[in-house]
Amino acid sequence: MEQTPNRRLRVYDADHKLPPLRPYLLDTFTHLRFAHEKAKLDLRASHKDTWFGRIWNVLNPLLLALIYWLLIVVIFGSGGSIFDLAALRVLAQIVAGLFLFSLPSAALSLGARSIIGGGSFILNTRLPRMILPIAAVDSALLTLWPSLAVYLLFHTAAEFPFSLQMLWVFPIVAMLTIISIGLSMITATLTVFFRDVASFLPYILRIWMYLTPVIFTYDRIPKSLQWGIYLNPFGGIFSIWQQVLFEARTPDTRFLATALLWTFLTPVVGILFFLRREREFAVRI
Repeated sequence: MEQTPNRRLRVYDADHKLPPLRPYLLDTFTHLRFAHEKAKLDLRASHKDTWFGRIWNVLNPLLLALIYWLLIVVIFGSGGSIFDLAALRVLAQIVAGLFLFSLPSAALSLGARSIIGGGSFILNTRLPRMILPIAAVDSALLTLWPSLAVYLLFHTAAEFPFSLQMLWVFPIVAMLTIISIGLSMITATLTVFFRDVASFLPYILRIWMYLTPVIFTYDRIPKSLQWGIYLNPFGGIFSIWQQVLFEARTPDTRFLATALLWTFLTPVVGILFFLRREREFAVRI
């Protein structure tokens, strides 16, 4: 007598319930080394770990900085020499801002495609899927450090002071990395459901950059519009970035508190949003 094979019925649960947070986050933490190795592997695969790739990671924001500098100083400037100290300081400020903004820009762009591009990882491994956007942010972070080393040349040429306040660069980068992780969770999740998000993201990031003290200094924002700094997740970060680099001063308490608030709030929102939709990833990629 022929027997019918016993088949297990798989039920897809899309109730958007959160998994147990503590075990999930601990599991993710124990696999951070895997995320770092994946980030380095992704850089090699995209030829960014070669010498030419590293040079291009620096040249890309540097050329963009030169374009903005030409617009601000040469075309709309006061007509002074483009090689005087004031012009060099404007160039250094733009370079510093664009180099730092390359971190969240690359992190969100890579993070947006991390889930839809990780089909085999999603389907064939039991590792936390949160590893993918974290690895995307790590890739962006690895490409940032050579840029900051190059910036020191502009800092020196512009005769900005070297002080102990520049050590704030490391906590600033750490806070921006954490914020980028939270935002990458959001963009990764949205792209799974709306694939056009990844296509529109470069334009959103460009507008976001114009609304952030990146190519202009925070003190040029009119007082009536300074509330925008506090509503912008990057506003406080870039304001204290300019204070420690260009003014050699301790970060303003209000800007620092704003940066810390977004550093806490953004990953919480991003992680919860990601985990509520994670069960649907396998059937949508």
